[in-house]
Amino acid sequence: MIIDRPIAIALIIFIILLVVFFGVAPEYRVFKSLQSDLGIKKAEFNAKYDYYAAITKAYADLRAREDDIAKIDNALPASPELGQLVYYFQKTAAENGIIVKDLFLSKSSVSNLKENEGSVKEISFSLDLLGDYFSLGNFMLSLEKSSRLFEITNISFGSSSSTQAAPGQSQFQTQQISNFNLQIKTHSY
Repeated sequence: MIIDRPIAIALIIFIILLVVFFGVAPEYRVFKSLQSDLGIKKAEFNAKYDYYAAITKAYADLRAREDDIAKIDNALPASPELGQLVYYFQKTAAENGIIVKDLFLSKSSVSNLKENEGSVKEISFSLDLLGDYFSLGNFMLSLEKSSRLFEITNISFGSSSSTQAAPGQSQFQTQQISNFNLQIKTHSY
């Protein structure tokens, strides 16, 4: 049996089209789908890689600035540590020639910065001090230079309690001892 050449070519082309349509085309669609999935996965990988690279860089920057972070932690500590604050006030006052007569915890309040980020506790102290004006200025300067954040919200001056001359001073160079009341605010997390 002899088949005409044009019929044989048409038949071969038809068989090739059937093989392509039923064999290759579905696999090609699967290949294209997998290729697009691969592109998405590569994009996700690159995004995660960039994210972790940024975190690593930020971590390295934080490690390089540990001293600065320690100062910030000292300025705004995680807990109020009232005992340390009282000791600091007494020690600083004594170093500057002032006597702490009374120390009162005026109020302690919590103010939310944002609901998810936590809250800052505001602690207010009332200090009754006894000393001269120059010593008070030195005490306030010491508070300002402290690594802890202090805010003096109110200063009240009381009456002079006594007058005394320092050794080596004449009667016209006297220091007046006065009562002072300071309202001091500090913060913690």
